[in-house]
Formats: sequence, C-alpha cells, structure tokens
Amino acid sequence: MARAATTGGGRTPGTSQSLGWYATLAAIVVLGLFLVAFSRNEELNRGQAAASKTAAAPKLNSDNWHSTFSVYICDHFAPVVPLFESVDGIDTVGDGVIDIRPYTPRASGSNATLGFFVNAVAAARHETFKVSSNELQYIKIGGDPQAAEDTRDWHNGDKCPNGQPGKVQLTVQGAVQKGDPATWKLRNGDYLDLGFVTGNSHVPSDPLEQGELTATPTVTPTPPTTAPPTTAPSNTTATTTAP
Repeated sequence: MARAATTGGGRTPGTSQSLGWYATLAAIVVLGLFLVAFSRNEELNRGQAAASKTAAAPKLNSDNWHSTFSVYICDHFAPVVPLFESVDGIDTVGDGVIDIRPYTPRASGSNATLGFFVNAVAAARHETFKVSSNELQYIKIGGDPQAAEDTRDWHNGDKCPNGQPGKVQLTVQGAVQKGDPATWKLRNGDYLDLGFVTGNSHVPSDPLEQGELTATPTVTPTPPTTAPPTTAPSNTTATTTAP
C-alpha cells in the first residue's frame, strides 16, 4: 500500500519524455510544411526569374505558340484585343489568344515578351497601350460599354469605382507575378491575365481562356507575304498616341 501511494497519482519521467518527443516531432512537421509552402510561394512570386535559365524561348520561323491574354479593370474584363497582323509574327486574330510565331529576330528568343505584344498592338491600332509595374492604360475598342474605365491611364494608388486604391498586377496560371509585366517572356500555353485590382485582390482568370486556347489550331508558321502596317520595338513599354 505504501509503495502504491508513493508511485500513483503523478506523471512518470518516461511519460514526460514521450510527450516531449511527440511535441518536438509535431513542431518539426509543422515547420517543414511551412517551409515547403513558403518556398513554393517565393518561387511563384519570382515568376520566370528562376526558370528563365532553362525555359525555352520561341525560335525564329519554327515555333508556333499560343498564350491567352485578358485585361481586367477593377471589377470586370475589358474586351479582348481585336484582330491585327504583325510582320514580326506576334499578334492575334481577336480571340483572346496571343499567337507567338516569330518571323523576325527581334521577335524571337528572349525578345518575345508581353511588352513586345503590347507595342505591336499599339503600333497596329495607332493608339496608346501602356504596361509597367505601376501603370496600365488599355486601348480604346469600339462598342466597349465601360470604355471610360477601360481606357483610363491607371497608376498604382488610383481608386477604383468602389473607392479602394488599386495596383497593376499580372497573373500567370492564376499565380501573381512580381516585377514589370512588360518583361514577362512569352511561353506556350500560358494563361496571362493583366489587370488593375484593389486591396489584396488578385486578377481573376478569364473563364473563357481555357476554351480559347484549346480551340486555337497549331500549324507550321508561314511568314506573311505582305508586310502589315506595324512596327513594334522589342522590350519597351508602348506609349503610342493616335494622330
């Protein structure tokens, strides 16, 4: 009885050590999961910076790639870029898809950027199209019911109709990218969504883009026989104004 009294009613050293071991193991698991999530988030935020060394670039007179492209202003998608043809081979048929089939050296390889496409659009339409990390001004498109908002020269901190300040943002496959959107290197199969959004909001993915990309045929690129009226310098933000 005396022995039972002295040993009962308390936590033994072995039990304390076991609980401490499990607590340590749980902490290691939680820390590991956090580090994995943090590492993944950092990789997404760096965008193509980490992958650019190994990522393929569109080859001259060889590749025929496609990426969807949409513009989102505050709370709605703007109309897609209308059809235009570029002698450089980075253009669109007006279906929300960028056709990437370089015909000239300035449009191939690392020169094939979102900024190159933006400049090509501005030059072909003789309109202003600005894209940078702190500014977005979209082109004017006939019949756009929200043209006043869509063509406004937006800067980070400007307020959307809801009264909240916004910022320029690019998402690719739904992941937010840091840096200047104009420098994004075009790749095959990307879902590119550019926009001006408020607070912690992310530019949403255009619900039509997956179908648009699937419906786009892939054929061997053939340079145009006549040069369309467009000249687009590579890797610079377009600021073209209609005469």
